[in-house]
Amino acid sequence: MFWRAAILFWIAITMAAPARAAIADAVEAYQRGDFAAALAACKAEAEHGNASCQNLLGVLYQEGRGVKANDAEAAKWFRLAADQGHSYAAFNLGFCYERGRGVAQSDAEATHWYQVAASQKMPEAEMALGLMALRVGHDEREALKWFRLAAHKGFPVAEFAVGAAYENGAGTRRNEKQAGKWYLQAAEHGEPSAQAAIARFYERGLGGIAEDKSEAYFWYAVAARNPHVGDRDHKEAKAGLTRLAAALKPADRTKAEKAAQDFQPTEVAEADSGRHRRTKSAESESAGGPRLYGTGSGFYVSTAGHIVSNNHVVAGCSEVRVTVGDKGVPVKVLATDPDLDLAILQGPHSVDAAVAFRDGEPHLGESVIVMGFPLSGLVTSDAVVTTGIVSALAGLHNDRRELQISAPVQPGNSGGPLLDSSGSLVGVVVAKLNGLRVAELTGVIPENVNFAIKGGEAQAFLKTHGVAFTLAGPGANSTTEAVADQALRYTVRLECWK
Repeated sequence: MFWRAAILFWIAITMAAPARAAIADAVEAYQRGDFAAALAACKAEAEHGNASCQNLLGVLYQEGRGVKANDAEAAKWFRLAADQGHSYAAFNLGFCYERGRGVAQSDAEATHWYQVAASQKMPEAEMALGLMALRVGHDEREALKWFRLAAHKGFPVAEFAVGAAYENGAGTRRNEKQAGKWYLQAAEHGEPSAQAAIARFYERGLGGIAEDKSEAYFWYAVAARNPHVGDRDHKEAKAGLTRLAAALKPADRTKAEKAAQDFQPTEVAEADSGRHRRTKSAESESAGGPRLYGTGSGFYVSTAGHIVSNNHVVAGCSEVRVTVGDKGVPVKVLATDPDLDLAILQGPHSVDAAVAFRDGEPHLGESVIVMGFPLSGLVTSDAVVTTGIVSALAGLHNDRRELQISAPVQPGNSGGPLLDSSGSLVGVVVAKLNGLRVAELTGVIPENVNFAIKGGEAQAFLKTHGVAFTLAGPGANSTTEAVADQALRYTVRLECWK
């Protein structure tokens, strides 16, 4: 299995300009489903030795996209790229040997190439080595070693495999508490088998998890709706829903079903969604009340209490709250623009400080500062400041409404302010590039490729909805410490409750 997914967009990688343009065009064409164009964009560079293009051609030939499927041709291109150290090509070549596709079947060769890929910390290859250990060597301890390596990178199938090993005592002592921990993590990452398993744990109160029929019903419903669910897991989920239907009040069942419809798995290195793990939170108001679903960032644009953030931070929330001290205070969503990904909220009261928008566009290479609440509760609940530069004056797909920035961005930064060196706002942080998915075709993981909506777009959005804001002329450069100190006064943590 390739565990292959669509590519978000191109990255700037350290290669000659023609090669960089070729892989950029090819990935964009692959994304939009124009596989013939992807082939045409990369073929010449592949023939000239570009490993990323060679791997992409192998994918196209193996999948029969843009060309007639040809396993031997696919294996040829994978080998050329793998010989240059391309991790995904090495993994793909290992798959060819394991399944005998385009080459003579060989477990030894498959293991060799999986190990080449795994030496570059590739979780797919680590998972494959674990499966090989079970199938060929019948070695549960060796398999668990590889599963753990992949699981600690957030690979959902491996997380489930570790959970199953702990539950069944395969390669380790039985430990239901550890099993529940890994099942929950895998379930939140979208693994259907884990979703059915954690539902069973909640239904029966296993692994130190308190029995909770509503939570069990929720996870069974999520598993039943998962498009990747297998027959066995689908049957288990449907049977669980039937068992629990009579045990729950209609209102509780309806609430769980609605939550299941809204569920979105969290993916490691995924474009910043402003969401975190959906867990039973200590911040839940009551057993049947709303739960904290995720967090994001925002900032005051007026002393009257108007807050700007991203639309995706507030979309689908039954209630949005701003963190004040150690409590969440409800705020009202006044306006949203899903296309631009902006939202205006009305805070609970007037405030002493609000951001000033820069009167003018930022420049290429200019220093910028990001303030926000990334990975809130997982790393720290305090505001975090990062620095970088304006890397490009356009975003994904050459979107001129956005900026590309090098300042590090993590889940939870969404909606936070992007400031210049004088402390004026030049953008609204919106997303980070999905590095692991880009790496599947390019073999290179992008570093600090992040995006923000231009401040001018936010100004126009505020004007449309009659919200006053302050403009700042050119200001003297200040220290990062001084800018951050000021930004702390108007940057806020937002909570999405469902």
